[in-house]
Amino acid sequence: MRPEHTPLPIVKFVKRMVCSGVLAVSLIQVPGSLMAAEPNGDLQCTELQETPLSGTTQQPGTKLSNLFTNLKQYLGIRYRFGGQSPEGFDCSGFVRFMFNKELDIKLPRSSNEMASVGARIDRSELRPGDLVFFKNSRNRINHVGIFIGNDSFIHSSLSKGITRDTLNASYYDKRYATAVRILDLQDDQLPEDFELHLDAIEEGDSAS
Repeated sequence: MRPEHTPLPIVKFVKRMVCSGVLAVSLIQVPGSLMAAEPNGDLQCTELQETPLSGTTQQPGTKLSNLFTNLKQYLGIRYRFGGQSPEGFDCSGFVRFMFNKELDIKLPRSSNEMASVGARIDRSELRPGDLVFFKNSRNRINHVGIFIGNDSFIHSSLSKGITRDTLNASYYDKRYATAVRILDLQDDQLPEDFELHLDAIEEGDSAS
């Protein structure tokens, strides 16, 4: 708690210096295949809380199918810190871009903020379209990907750009933090052909 006599500008300056230190430590301690940190929102020193997404989270299964159909065209696009376009993406920038473009859902900017949106789910309950989150050495969420089924997810990594990885891979398994469901679809609303989309994504990832 800051003393009552401390000028507000000094408090803001101290907070900025602390957050800058968090960014520097993250870049040093987290290996290159996972995003180290994100701009702005992910550096806020706040506790995570579940909050509902504004508007409806119900989306037609066809839009989810479109999401999987179009994911593969972005495989291989380079990682870019702060990137939110096909010229280059960071992890949350890619997820935000895809959900806005294919599902008309506007997500927060950082992975830390995304983790507080939607419904928290167990790892055993994951469905295609859910968001999966990972933590750094300070136990802070700093990475996000889109779960596509078969224990796989699509994300933007520092070393490979947009790529597919598996949750049970040692690196991601020990850094797995949580998952949230943005699309509250019933079983009969899920795309019947998502297995075909998954095969296409795997083939595209091998070719990239």
